[in-house]
Amino acid sequence: MNEESLTYRKALRVTTIGVVGLALIAIPVGLLVGGGVGLMSAEVGVVIAALAGLTTQAAMVLAHDKPAQTMAAYVGGSWLLKMLIIIVALLVLQGVDSFHKGLFAGFMMVGVVGTLAIDFWVVRSARIPYVDPGSK
Repeated sequence: MNEESLTYRKALRVTTIGVVGLALIAIPVGLLVGGGVGLMSAEVGVVIAALAGLTTQAAMVLAHDKPAQTMAAYVGGSWLLKMLIIIVALLVLQGVDSFHKGLFAGFMMVGVVGTLAIDFWVVRSARIPYVDPGSK
């Protein structure tokens, strides 16, 4: 397993840990702010953020060693899937009256920004060479 593969797997692992931590934080915050409805709203926000954040990372784990056009298709497809998840969730949830939109939005945004920060931190700290020293 090369450094690039290890980097993408680390991003997936750290993001999963971060999302689980956020879900645990959402329990007391949701209950305190909005009761049972608040808890459900906060957890749905975390789930949507997790799906949105993990799709690209999973695509990179699967496609990083494939040809460039295949990898681009994986990443582009994961981006499209991410947008569809968010749009469908927002469309479905806009009609639900007993839904705490503030908790949902807050936890979804914290989750999405958190997954982006983890992506940046993991890739930034990786030691992946720009060129292959053995090729000519």
